[in-house]
Amino acid sequence: MENEATDPPPSPVDWDEMARTGFNPLPVQAIQVETSSICNFRCGSCPLALPDYDRPEKHMSPADLQRVLDAFPEARKIELQGIGEVFLNPQVLDIVRTATARGVEVHTFSNASRIDPDMARGIVESGLHLINFSMDGADEETFRRLRKGGTLARFNECVTNLVAARAELRSSTPTIGIMVVLGKSNYRQVPDMIANAEALGVDTVIFTKMNAVPDPALERHLLGSEERAWLDALDLDGRDVEVVRAYTPWTKTERMECYWPRHMTYVTVEGDITPCCNYYDGQELRLGNVFKQDGDDIWNGEPYRAFRRRLMNGDMPTKCQNC
Repeated sequence: MENEATDPPPSPVDWDEMARTGFNPLPVQAIQVETSSICNFRCGSCPLALPDYDRPEKHMSPADLQRVLDAFPEARKIELQGIGEVFLNPQVLDIVRTATARGVEVHTFSNASRIDPDMARGIVESGLHLINFSMDGADEETFRRLRKGGTLARFNECVTNLVAARAELRSSTPTIGIMVVLGKSNYRQVPDMIANAEALGVDTVIFTKMNAVPDPALERHLLGSEERAWLDALDLDGRDVEVVRAYTPWTKTERMECYWPRHMTYVTVEGDITPCCNYYDGQELRLGNVFKQDGDDIWNGEPYRAFRRRLMNGDMPTKCQNC
């Protein structure tokens, strides 16, 4: 799974008190919203690739998003991200406009398979603030193996369509980025992936690490100290694209101070609230349901408070240990 961090704002909150009680006096400031549980890819690092994973196929509607935003009215940013491909939802641009009309900044992620010229213009005109496209391979063989269902040629075509539409409409948004999930099988392609990003004319390329959360068998593919040392030695300065290194694992202290239970929440397409995108399915851990409960009652209900107490005191669930 891919994960875009949100820098928490300064706050006078007593974190020790929050760790003791689990009560969070801060409102939800950002929300990650799953707008579809349907995807046309079967990537190895995604739960949809697991043979025994069973999830109802569903799209979120603009009216559903209104209910999410009504539940957390102080949120200033949403990220449209989940296990599904956002642009398979036929109402995705209406969803973006629903949020931007309320002054909410909208970010999203995509596998870059459905961005034809008309969709590209619609994206720019919708007011979307930022989009990251998932790549993972610098050649066709690697791309097809890691992002099953797609091709590098189609990826490049879709990204080019959006870059061209933004230029044609003389818009400064959306910021266009490429997100790369690194593992043992593709980390040495980093220079070539940067070159491809530069050729496409995107703004940023972000290198993050594979997460074994969906399937413990993925652990053998994770970056080790040797691979990270090789990556750290690369000279990536002076490129025509901003390069972000985000592949270093968090320390235990950093995990205990995770921004999610302090500032951000995750909403599945069914309206289930979970602690973060690693808990992508409310069937595993449900802290409430935004279509059935008040947002404040969920945010400081006992399930959420118990999760905060556990995490902030270092008794971390397995998914948090491996994040």
